[in-house]
Amino acid sequence: MITCIRCGHQNKEGAKFCQSCNAVLPRISSSVASPPPERINIHYNQLKEAGEKVQNGSISFEEFLNILNRIYKVISDRLADIESMEISDEIRPSLEEQLQIGISGIHFFLQGIDEMRLYTTDTNSEHISAGMALVFQGNENLNQALEMARENLRRLKEMGFEESELTAPDN
Repeated sequence: MITCIRCGHQNKEGAKFCQSCNAVLPRISSSVASPPPERINIHYNQLKEAGEKVQNGSISFEEFLNILNRIYKVISDRLADIESMEISDEIRPSLEEQLQIGISGIHFFLQGIDEMRLYTTDTNSEHISAGMALVFQGNENLNQALEMARENLRRLKEMGFEESELTAPDN
């Protein structure tokens, strides 16, 4: 939304003139605008590349399975970390939706990897496609949960919580 500096009306993004008073709306240079939030895509990209390489024969089934197994372990370890987190009853309601979206993202990711493994049994490329669709959905959920985490952290700090109360201790 773009706020008119003359009358305060909220106008749709991309509008050049205020819908209320017809004033010229301000433009913010992209160099001044906030950068888009950082997205995490590393495992998605690694799986996509591995799927392409195993299908074109540039990596073996064994190498493909090693990549899948390595990423599966990393993702399932994160799930275990999340499930073992101790969250105070005071802030749990603020985080519940974020946790549910993040956990569902992890499950989509793991299901996608399981689907991609099936390629090694019958070389049906549909396993790669279907697996990557699940991984994509998981990645989207994880990035949505990450954005929610940023917002929740900001909001909880405003409520007076200290960052040490909100973050998990390092292992």
